[in-house]
Amino acid sequence: MIAPRSRTFAVWFLLCTGSALAGPGPATPRLQVQPPRDFGYAMGDILEQTFTVSVPAGYALETGYLPQTGALDEYLEVRGSKWHLEQRDDTSVYQVRVAYQVFKGVRAIETATVPALPLRFQGPGPLTATLPEWRFTVAPLIAPDLADEQVTTREAQPPVALPTRPHATRLVGYLGLGAALFGLMAWRRHGSRPHPFARAYRELRRQTWRGATPESYRAAVQRLHQALNETAGHSLFAEQLGGFCAAHPAFAELREELAGFFRLSRRVFFAAPDAPLPPDYPATRLQALCRRCAQAERRQA
Repeated sequence: MIAPRSRTFAVWFLLCTGSALAGPGPATPRLQVQPPRDFGYAMGDILEQTFTVSVPAGYALETGYLPQTGALDEYLEVRGSKWHLEQRDDTSVYQVRVAYQVFKGVRAIETATVPALPLRFQGPGPLTATLPEWRFTVAPLIAPDLADEQVTTREAQPPVALPTRPHATRLVGYLGLGAALFGLMAWRRHGSRPHPFARAYRELRRQTWRGATPESYRAAVQRLHQALNETAGHSLFAEQLGGFCAAHPAFAELREELAGFFRLSRRVFFAAPDAPLPPDYPATRLQALCRRCAQAERRQA
């Protein structure tokens, strides 16, 4: 014979194991409806029914059961349905939109109904939801006291022809003004800016070359290199002087002086970078070469 305490423990054990084996309860979808207005519709109007249904991950909406395009009843026809799936952690959220069009003409205000919409899901177990029916009113387009034979239809009025010549004239004026402004901006950006050697010569003229240091001398050499590179459109080297003078004929008469300048540059920066200022090529000679190059670029322009 089992003692009372043993029987109590046995019952408690069976209850606990039974609830554990039973697992979680059935999944339930969460339905949120965004109803449109329920009044003021007439023949030809389109109304949209929008709702959101959330189900556990692993369940998929059977979209084939959504309303198909075509007549629904004497009041409505289905224009189409759209849906969008968004995964949020362990939840699948379906946003569904069904469009209906009122195609019945009424002679007095009547109430129509969008029928309830059953939703079915595929997943680990059976899962369904139902979108409740929705009622709305349809209003007449014709006065109720007007007989059918008294109704006359009017052709659609063509659009009123507006004069376009003043607009075309203004458009041409605006385009001309825009072109002029664009040209002015381009001139200010390129035309009014001094040429490379003109800018370099202006900078060298501001220098005080009496008592010049090796650093200021090398800076002047670099400034002439910069002007040559800007004029050529790339880094110019001594062996490229022939092509440079062919592309810029105004500099042809300065080819020998430019070749001497490149020899000076190699001596200043590579052969003897720590040597004092070269006595055979003073800074004033650099300034004079820059001035002659500025004159050549003016002739070239």
